[in-house]
Amino acid sequence: MKQDRARGVMFQRQEACDSMCDRPGAKCNALRAAVVAVAVAMVGWTVPAWAQNATAGSVTAESVGVATLPPAGPHRVFVLGGFSSAGGATVVEADDPHIKVVGLVPVARGGLMALSSDAGRIYVVETFYSHGNRGTREDVLSVYDGMSLNLLREITVPGRLLTVPQPHLFEISPDAHLAYIYDLFPSSRVHVIDLDASRVLASVDLPGCSLAIPYSSTKFATICGDGTVSAIDIAQAGDPRTAVSKPFFDANHDPVFESSCLDSRTNTAWFLTYSGQIVPVSLGDKAPLVGAGWSINVAAGLPRAGTGEQELAWRPGGRGQVMVLNRASKRLYVLMHTGDYWTHKQPGTEIWVLDPEDHRLERRISLKAPARGIAVSQDTSPLLYALGDDDEFAVLDATSGEQLRSRKLSSSLAWTPQG
Repeated sequence: MKQDRARGVMFQRQEACDSMCDRPGAKCNALRAAVVAVAVAMVGWTVPAWAQNATAGSVTAESVGVATLPPAGPHRVFVLGGFSSAGGATVVEADDPHIKVVGLVPVARGGLMALSSDAGRIYVVETFYSHGNRGTREDVLSVYDGMSLNLLREITVPGRLLTVPQPHLFEISPDAHLAYIYDLFPSSRVHVIDLDASRVLASVDLPGCSLAIPYSSTKFATICGDGTVSAIDIAQAGDPRTAVSKPFFDANHDPVFESSCLDSRTNTAWFLTYSGQIVPVSLGDKAPLVGAGWSINVAAGLPRAGTGEQELAWRPGGRGQVMVLNRASKRLYVLMHTGDYWTHKQPGTEIWVLDPEDHRLERRISLKAPARGIAVSQDTSPLLYALGDDDEFAVLDATSGEQLRSRKLSSSLAWTPQG
């Protein structure tokens, strides 16, 4: 009776195993061997030859180690998931035919990141609550090693603005000595963090202004609601010096995007309005100097886009980085779509390549799928990255516009080494 029950158990489990294994293979053989082993333990049968062979070939030795990435090349990309994603930032190699994932940087939901110029250090600002979604709040700046991805230290910060990921809410100075964190409680201000000493250096009030665009070791610019840009020097702790530009945009009728571009070598910034006006601003030791603005549409041989709510035109837009700069070629890349005014959050279907010095459109790149944001590498053979609205991450040749490869990857913002 005991043997009969064991045979019944074995045949029932083998039937279940066969139903799960559509075709023979190592996994199925190993499962069958486990079924036989149960029966052997019950009645003391001899293990069949087929089970012995399956068992002998299914176990392999494993080893444990710690992988380290090589130094970042110009085409390593750090891709942050959407606001609701708690997975972190995916590290990919864009030169790989399959856009290989080589690492993951932990980032709490709603967090932001920044890189040192060579991506040797990764900085993450994030918020935690003692009971998950409530309780005591803690805002920290986490510093990671760029090759091992190990956490090096944490710095407690006074606070930060929690919103969808946007450019210039969290930035690092060009020399990676200071961090700038934008906050909106109890007032508009920027917390300046000394990364070497791991301490808060200053909290600078920004009445009527927001965001931080670092352009030297101790200076940053901020966009103001009266249509100006303010330059702030925090070299003297507790007594920051402020210089203000002349007004160059109307916040009520044609605001500027958060995603301005800065050439840190020349301290020239470019600001983009909702209607497609690009305005250069020179940031230096004195007040910011505003240059002549020009229209993207006029550069393309089209009528200048207006601000009428029913006026259909090509317009910039997206939900992340809308305009990016490749410093080596001095070219601006702008994500564009067709729509009425106030469609500035609509995904882009084309990327326009512009020469900001000659106010000239060089190329229009059609995208295979709409993108919510873009990024570009900083080498002389640049790659362009389209962050698909359908979570399709595409790699394009920034010179020819050809799409080279793509893969599924949730993304809201992306960072590349600045060199």
